[in-house]
Amino acid sequence: MKLRGYEGPIRQIAVSGLGHDHPTLFISNHFDETPRELIIRYAGRNRIEDGLGISVNFFHHDCLASEVRLNVDLDAALTVIANGCYRWLASQLRGYEKAAPKQLYRRFVETGGTVLIQKERITVTLERRSHNPIAREAALDRDQTQIPWLGNRRLVFAFR
Repeated sequence: MKLRGYEGPIRQIAVSGLGHDHPTLFISNHFDETPRELIIRYAGRNRIEDGLGISVNFFHHDCLASEVRLNVDLDAALTVIANGCYRWLASQLRGYEKAAPKQLYRRFVETGGTVLIQKERITVTLERRSHNPIAREAALDRDQTQIPWLGNRRLVFAFR
C-alpha cells in the first residue's frame, strides 16, 4: 500500500478476532517482522497505553492540558514519570506492590509535614499517620538518596 506523504514501502495487515466489531489494521514498514511479531508488539504497547490511561485518570492529565497551556508531550512525560514514581513507591511498601496510584496517594503521599532544605540535605518530616508503620518498615527513613539535579543534596525522610 502507499501512504500520502510517506516514501517507501508499507504493508498493511488486517486481523480479526481481537474483540472488535471490525478487523484491526496494522500498518508497518518493518518487513522483517512476521505478522505474529507485529501483533505481539502491538499488544505490549496496548498494555502500556492502558496503564497510562489509568494514570491519566488519577493525575488529571486531561484537566491539566485543558486548563494550562502546556505542551501535550510534556503532560504525557510528566504522567509517565509520576506513574514510575508511584510504581517505585508501591514496590517498597509491603502489601502495596499492586496498589493503584490513587490509593498510594491517599494513604502515604497526602500527608502533612515539613520540608527543611539545607546545604547538604533535604529533610521531609511526615506527620503521624496510621500507615506510617508500613512506610517505616520499608526503611524509607534510613535510605538517604543523593539527588544530582538538586545540587547533590541527600533526600531524607523522617517521621514524627
